[in-house]
Amino acid sequence: AAGVDFGVLGKDEKDSGHEVRRFGEEMLFQALKEHNTETIQAAEVKRIVTTDPHAYNALKKDYQNLPPVQHISEVILGGIQSGKLKFEPVENGSKTYVYHDPCYLGRHNALYDAPRQAIDAIPGIRRAEMGGDCRDRSFCCGGGGLMLFYEPEEEMRMGVVRVKMAQAAGADVIVTACPFCLVNIEDAIKVAGLEGKMEAVDLSELIDRHIQR
Repeated sequence: AAGVDFGVLGKDEKDSGHEVRRFGEEMLFQALKEHNTETIQAAEVKRIVTTDPHAYNALKKDYQNLPPVQHISEVILGGIQSGKLKFEPVENGSKTYVYHDPCYLGRHNALYDAPRQAIDAIPGIRRAEMGGDCRDRSFCCGGGGLMLFYEPEEEMRMGVVRVKMAQAAGADVIVTACPFCLVNIEDAIKVAGLEGKMEAVDLSELIDRHIQR
């Protein structure tokens, strides 16, 4: 819809290795990095777009000799600013939306404004902030650092803490821009007993629902 000429690597694409490296498997990370670098360079692409802040961080900071890397929120905002992306009014104007800053998009890469500006471009949307617990003070969803694959013993899951912050901000919908966050927050909404009262949605999905076709 934004008029971007794009392709995917398909079966030739391997995981960026972001979590692999942070879990201490340096040899496996180097193998993934070498494969991905060679595959991307062979494709002769001009830029890389990812929806995953973890991959975004790895490709920008842990890889070398790659084309510029963008998060999908930057591409969406570019489409809005160029006039190629136009939106229908928000589906349900009575709902309040809140944006959750993913760790590796926000605190680690200071990308705070593009997702918010993209959300705010939807006519009639009502967006709140989680008080002082947003931007560089944002909380982790609890799924980073491979914790998505564990059942840690804790008084209250980090994801539930985050959902309750959103609830306190008056939110009906939590918008995030990370697949880890989306899975964890969806689960936390159920654990918090808020299923049917609150929902989580990925930024790209929210935008797709409102694009003028």
